[in-house]
Amino acid sequence: MGSSTAHWVKQRTKGHNFTVGVVEPDPGYTTSATTLSVGGLRQQFSLHENVQIGLFARDFMSGYPNTLRDSEDDLLCPNLPEVSFQRHGYLFLASEAGQHILHENHRVQQESGARTKMMTARQLQDKFDWLNTDGVVAGCYGGSDEGWFDPWALLQAFKLQATFNGADYITGRVNAFQNSDGEPRTAKVVMADGSSRSIEFKNLLIAAGGDSGKVGLMAGIGLGEGNLQVPIPVEKRKRYVYVPHCPQGPGMDCPLLVDPTGVYFRREGLGGNYLCGQSPLEDEEPNNTNLEDIDMDWFDEKVWPVIANRAQAFESLKVKTAWAGNYDYNYWDQNGVIGRHPSLGNVYMACGFSGHGIQQGPAVGRAMAELILEGGFKTLNLSRFGFERFINKQKLLERNCV
Repeated sequence: MGSSTAHWVKQRTKGHNFTVGVVEPDPGYTTSATTLSVGGLRQQFSLHENVQIGLFARDFMSGYPNTLRDSEDDLLCPNLPEVSFQRHGYLFLASEAGQHILHENHRVQQESGARTKMMTARQLQDKFDWLNTDGVVAGCYGGSDEGWFDPWALLQAFKLQATFNGADYITGRVNAFQNSDGEPRTAKVVMADGSSRSIEFKNLLIAAGGDSGKVGLMAGIGLGEGNLQVPIPVEKRKRYVYVPHCPQGPGMDCPLLVDPTGVYFRREGLGGNYLCGQSPLEDEEPNNTNLEDIDMDWFDEKVWPVIANRAQAFESLKVKTAWAGNYDYNYWDQNGVIGRHPSLGNVYMACGFSGHGIQQGPAVGRAMAELILEGGFKTLNLSRFGFERFINKQKLLERNCV
């Protein structure tokens, strides 16, 4: 979100005296939620705004890299990486108990302009001959509008283009803010070599992933009075991704399939590899955020039985590797925090996307640039994701979290 916003702001302020600095404690992005994600892109959400964000991402990826430009006269950074949008779709399956939710979500998607398609169990079997539909009464399929892409490449594209247009990337970690006129105006940054640097700014965007709640506390959000008593409800939550090898598994027609249990899998490349996983229930959450600690029992007990039931070939798979990543998890309602703080007028937030941040990056970064530069959302109205819902104790729930 930080690099996307930096790109869109600099793209719109070229030739003007408008500086942008991105403080990045992990320039290699080895622990970034972005680079450790499975890179999915979909319109299959239950909120109109999330569907519209997904449509923006589809169009952005379809026209990349030209969609990084605001006009034909804008120059692109040389050697931008290929994002490799794989248009194999998402397939959400529903049991009889969840069929009405799938139909309701599909209605929202259709109203928003998505081209998702409802399918019966028989239609699913006809299209995907490897799929076991036991216990499944319906599915919703996104076709070529959905799929996955290279998250590292997209992050690098935003960073390279932002830098090309003059953004400054600062390797360090913010550990304090100083206020002036009641608002944060100076950040104290501990640099990679251990030295300290003070950075003055006019506007602050908190886009620190799972650390956004902590950064908010440093800026005074959650420690003061009135609206400032309410913290940014974002923290790290660990998720596992497993990479099984199964040469006889579903082939080129394999979408990113989401089982009614929440277990998902998709094909990865052409070498018989797959990615799979499942988000835990609240009482099953891992008790740490150490990315080196990977629970293989979770695969054996929760994931493997489900994918082997859906595709018989997975009964004989072999796990090649696995990794863990931390969601920037919004524990209030699992949706993004997008907008300006109601009391700190120079503090903006883009965080808490709970597993779908990378695909929402293009649209949200553009929206934040519009809000910062023009005072309001122009391309998409994302005001429902504002901080006010936490103050008013209102939840904006998304049914299709994976």
